[in-house]
This record gives sequence, structure tokens and C-alpha cells, in this order.
Amino acid sequence: MENVTPFLDQWLSMIIDVILIAGVFFLWLTWYRNGRRQQQLEQLLATTAQQLDEATHHLNEATKLISRVQQQEEARLQKKHTPTPPEPRVVKKPRREEAVARAAPPPATLPPENSSQATMILRMKREGETPEAIAERLDIPLAQVKLVLKMYAPSSKSAA
Repeated sequence: MENVTPFLDQWLSMIIDVILIAGVFFLWLTWYRNGRRQQQLEQLLATTAQQLDEATHHLNEATKLISRVQQQEEARLQKKHTPTPPEPRVVKKPRREEAVARAAPPPATLPPENSSQATMILRMKREGETPEAIAERLDIPLAQVKLVLKMYAPSSKSAA
């Protein structure tokens, strides 16, 4: 029986050592996984911050555009309500080119290639394209297309 006790002590000591090593390994594994998760969260946070910066930039551009449109509208209304003195009439004989130009029907009004995005968005919407298709063709965010369409919706309705 005395021979059995040291043998059991050795086995018990070895089992405890294996359990401790396994515990340390699982603690290290947990620490490693948490580190990886933290890296992923930091990358996601950086991506989200970049998207937020881009959205803020687009919002600032839209705000400037809205202000410009409001100023133009105010100037137009002010000009409309301000009476202007009639200009003296000058009778000129029409030239041949002017007569031909008046007789010819006006060409189809398509915006030039370098026209603003807002003009292109409105033209494409008039042609029946969806906001998603417009955003994809112009390679701009869908939110920007929707914002431009909302900005110009009242003025386009009043013009109709």
C-alpha cells in the first residue's frame, strides 16, 4: 500500500498540471479572441466614422445648394415685384437671320455634358428613371439623389 500512495500522488500531480496547462491555454485563447474582436470593432468604427464624414460633407454641400437656390428664388421674387421703367421702343427692321431663327422651332433642351448633377438628376427623373437607377448611373449616393429630388419637387410642381 505504501507503494501505491507515491504512484497516486504522481498521477494526481500530473492531472493537476494538465488541468492548469489547459486552463492557461483556454485563458490565452479567450484573450486572443477578444483581441481579434476588438480589432474588428475598431475597423468597423473607423469605417463608420468615414461614412459619417462623407455624409456630413454631402449634407454641407446640400445646405449650400439649398441656400443658393433660396437666394436665387428670393432675388427672382424681388425682381418680379420691383417695377421697372419701360424701355424706350426702338423699331428695327428684322434681319433675315433673326426671321429664320424665330421661325425655326426651338431645339430640344438637353443639359450640356458639363451640367450640374442636380440638372442631370432632374432630367433623368423626368425621363422616368428611378432614384436608384439615377444614383447608379451617376455614381453618387442614393440619399443625395433623393435629397435633390425633394429640393426641386416644389419648384418643379409650381412650374408645371
